[in-house]
Amino acid sequence: MEKYKVLLVSPGLSTKKQAGSLKGIANVLPTLGIGYIASILEREGFDVSILDCIGKPMELDVILSKCRNVKANLIGVTATVLTINTAYEIGRNLKEVFPQVPLVIGGAQFCADPKETLEKNIFDMGIIGEGEETFLEIATALRSGCFSPENIRGIAYKRDGKLVQNEPRPYILDLDAIPFPARHLYPPLSAYKPVPASYIRKPVGLMITSRGCPYQCIFCDRAVFGNKFRAHSPKYVVDEIELLINKFGAKEIRFMDDTFTMNTERVYAICNEIFKRKIKVPWTCNTRVDRVTLNLLKTMKRAGCWQVIYGLESGDDNMLCAMKKGVTVGDNERAVSLARKTGLNVRATFVFGMPGETLSSIRKTVDFAKKAKLDVVNFFTVMLYPGNELYKIAKQKGKVLHSNYEQYTSMIDVEETDLHYIPEGMTEKQLKNAIVDAHRSYYFRLPFLIREILNIRSIDDISRYWSAFNALVSLRKKR
Repeated sequence: MEKYKVLLVSPGLSTKKQAGSLKGIANVLPTLGIGYIASILEREGFDVSILDCIGKPMELDVILSKCRNVKANLIGVTATVLTINTAYEIGRNLKEVFPQVPLVIGGAQFCADPKETLEKNIFDMGIIGEGEETFLEIATALRSGCFSPENIRGIAYKRDGKLVQNEPRPYILDLDAIPFPARHLYPPLSAYKPVPASYIRKPVGLMITSRGCPYQCIFCDRAVFGNKFRAHSPKYVVDEIELLINKFGAKEIRFMDDTFTMNTERVYAICNEIFKRKIKVPWTCNTRVDRVTLNLLKTMKRAGCWQVIYGLESGDDNMLCAMKKGVTVGDNERAVSLARKTGLNVRATFVFGMPGETLSSIRKTVDFAKKAKLDVVNFFTVMLYPGNELYKIAKQKGKVLHSNYEQYTSMIDVEETDLHYIPEGMTEKQLKNAIVDAHRSYYFRLPFLIREILNIRSIDDISRYWSAFNALVSLRKKR
């Protein structure tokens, strides 16, 4: 008997839409969420295909041709706020050509606002929260011919023109029960392009080793994974590292967890497992300044970590408080100092444009970044994701300037992007130019340039630095 066929689609995102004026150094990375769903489905006997429209929106005729070749019985689409309009276009065309095929949507944007998405009358239903168990239940019921949407937790759909949102599905506590992402269904790792400042060797293998964040930063969206921290075991993590190296040719690992060091004992155990297996690949991770110690960072460096990414966000305590970041400028200084003592490269992100932001607080942030002697900095404008607290606050106060998701990007295009939020007392021109000025004044300093030139060790380093330099030179202030 022919297997039940499922197609999972990740809409494309142009580098310009993702990174605006810095499109030359945008991240082009795989969407791992559909990979986890694919692996669960394959384990249960489904025939699964993945269409990851990497780097740019794929032409609709290519997508439709792929669907015809697959002859899918069920199609799933994932979307963020940046890709939701492309998802609508893809979904609308799929529904016209394959009206009999159930169409399911998931991802952060649907979780944040299921009503808006389903009112488009494109998708038959959507998944709220983690998708693995819910999508499997949908597919299994459809395959058996006994599908009843009211019996499936974690979905939303329309009945008689009205939104129905079922009981939420509990979060998956045992993450080790989920197989590794079905990376064999993706393009090769070499097809992806991480931002130059985030790697020293290619290809880079991405991993997500934990889910859920207990912190309350008001600019973050926790609609998919929630607030409860859950993590894979150290053995699972290092098994996946070995698979990425041995089967998929990864030369470096990037941990995409929100806070890789949330559970410090787990990180020590992961590092010890790396030592035991004699794995010699560089890796990077995201973390918080209040979740590191000198000994932990030393152990991570010995295990291959070469860069930590801190969300420092601001050099002004008032702004950190407004963000509900839960740390101070002093905490930021301490964590950067610890990493530098360890010899780790430090990459940091900063957010401009929060409520209460002024040109003075922005200057404080830039001055702090320079004083901290960070290796890489990114200055973003705040994004009001429909799933974050800041969006709800701004919406209630009538401060959301527009809801054109084509314009929702934290790395602005100075001339073309219409900001959807501007703090009181500032103009759009001032905020945009502050971001350009921050990048220029940080990177185009002689001491910084000399330090970076002295750090060049290979042809790859020259290529990475040149790409970043060209992107920064192309930044133009708003006239």
